[in-house]
Amino acid sequence: MNKSENIKEKKKSSFKRSIIKKNARKNVKRHYIRNILIIFITSFIINGGYLLNSDNIDVAEITFQDTTYEISGKKSNTEIITDFFSGQNEDITNESKTKNNNYQKGVLNVFINETTRSGSLIFGILNAFNQLYFHGRVSAFITILIFTVISFTIFSLVQNIIVVGKNRYFIEQRKYSNVTVDRILFPYKVKKTLHLSYILFCKYIYQLFWNFTIVGGFIKHYEYFCIPYLLAENPNLTKKEAFALSKELMKGEKWNTFKLDFSFLGWEILETFTLGLSSVFYFYSYKECAYAELYICIRIAKKESIPNSYLLSDTLLYISDNMEETCPEELLPATSKRSILQKLDYKQNYDIMSYILFFFTFAFVGWCWEVFLHLANDGVFVNRGTMFGPWLPIYGAGGLLILVLLKPFRDKPGILFLLSFILCGIVEYSTAWYLETFKLMKWWDYTGYFLNIHGRTCLEVLIVFGLGGCAFTYLCAPLLNNIYKKFKPNIKRFACILLIMFFTIDLVYSKYHPNTGEGISTPIVAKAIFSDNEKLEKNETF
Repeated sequence: MNKSENIKEKKKSSFKRSIIKKNARKNVKRHYIRNILIIFITSFIINGGYLLNSDNIDVAEITFQDTTYEISGKKSNTEIITDFFSGQNEDITNESKTKNNNYQKGVLNVFINETTRSGSLIFGILNAFNQLYFHGRVSAFITILIFTVISFTIFSLVQNIIVVGKNRYFIEQRKYSNVTVDRILFPYKVKKTLHLSYILFCKYIYQLFWNFTIVGGFIKHYEYFCIPYLLAENPNLTKKEAFALSKELMKGEKWNTFKLDFSFLGWEILETFTLGLSSVFYFYSYKECAYAELYICIRIAKKESIPNSYLLSDTLLYISDNMEETCPEELLPATSKRSILQKLDYKQNYDIMSYILFFFTFAFVGWCWEVFLHLANDGVFVNRGTMFGPWLPIYGAGGLLILVLLKPFRDKPGILFLLSFILCGIVEYSTAWYLETFKLMKWWDYTGYFLNIHGRTCLEVLIVFGLGGCAFTYLCAPLLNNIYKKFKPNIKRFACILLIMFFTIDLVYSKYHPNTGEGISTPIVAKAIFSDNEKLEKNETF
């Protein structure tokens, strides 16, 4: 073979887009519900929720020395800090809170409001503590410094790392028919969190600086494409090895990968016209399947011709074209058998103490979620719920009902999602009806939301509950049970008795003196009286 033939061979692509996309569509169909759930979980972790099309404006506020500084708009951290110190966003009025109170009014294309993105949420939490415990005296510099440290930690150890777990899932699901959702925790299972965080942070910094050259940023974006996939295959790679292997694999493939990206343009346009729903329920999953297929195709084609190819050692990912049941857990690279993340068995039976602990864990997480949402929107700490303790029973009851009643459907994620959707809708609607009828108060109101039922529940919330039910079943409950098993039976028993005792006291007291107030509940009677007075005034006028 002469030199010109060698050059042509190097320029020849290792894959065909049509085959890549055809296989991706097959994989989307084969694991549809599971893929959607993975995208939902990872999007929530990485972006703080689906960042779909919306006219909502994010608002973060920092308050100190009785002055409120508003930081609004979809801005980077650098822009936020620059605007803050330049005084461009100083505002001591509360009008913006009313205008941008996104959590009170939702649209179908927003599953988790944009105000829960990490920046706004953290600012809200810091502002609340500043007001509650320091009466607004903490300086803006300290607040921003704490925000930066927390954001960097979350970005480095969670948001960046979870990408590797997501990639591991998608390259496994192309070959194995029963890949579990817990595969997104792969980086933590192999106990390589700091190591992977360092490599991916270097990738982020290098890409950032290359972007200043514009053309160089484009080239490096595709040169670094394989790094998260390489780490998902072999988390023991050093930084030098990961960058070198990605560079070798992407030689002659960068332009072809760009053309694959460009071929998704139609889906990007469709996303706008469908308010993001086409992406949530198909495109995001399709694109991830295509990228995983692309990586495997390039890897197989070039494994024998690149230096240090022995580092691509996980033959379980590609050695056979036959669809198998599941990837052998004990053969995963560097997996520690003693890790609580080792094997999350969602089919297992739970004992009574585990169910009790599940209830209180879910109830506590639900309480934190509601409190943080209010912090993100209003910058004010409010004890959400009808009770006074740090728990919202509706979340605990919903989680338990899903685990107990829907146990026969754990092998059918599509049916589990649908039944979780319906079950949680019944629980939320009936609870709201009971509170409104017998307590004459509303603790939540979805009036104005798309497809809401009497303001007691709505479609977008039920979709999240359906996905959350799948997350409870396949990820949260098995993981929590592995943690519970670490405690001695006597300690678990004592904890259960203590929690039930405090909960019972709170429940009895709240029955006669429910938790109410601004930001917590709205009295129905007051609204009715106000409405009647308005009618009387109109009649008198005429």
